[in-house]
Amino acid sequence: MLFTHVPPHRRGRRATRALAGIGTGLTAVALLLTVSCTDTTSGPAGRVVGKEREFECHTERTGTGTKTETRQVCGWEYELTTRDKDGREHEFEVPSYVYRDCRRGSAYPSCINR
Repeated sequence: MLFTHVPPHRRGRRATRALAGIGTGLTAVALLLTVSCTDTTSGPAGRVVGKEREFECHTERTGTGTKTETRQVCGWEYELTTRDKDGREHEFEVPSYVYRDCRRGSAYPSCINR
């Protein structure tokens, strides 16, 4: 005779393990989709003709109703200027690693991650 009865003190552990496994799987899928859908290029292809970085601050509001707070947020913003084959210049924001990787005169976006 085969017994399939699970004692009550063991039922919660199985459910917890099952839910933890499902949660881990969903998290892995979400991370994979985020990484695969991230576009590293933010501007048109061309030759890098200019670079600019600015330290900027702005005020953010957090909370709702009577619990609102304001705080100042500061950070660097990085911009590249490229010239396309038709001679037009395009200025656009890029992440800091793209700003570091792409020197003046290099081809964008192939200069990323050299």
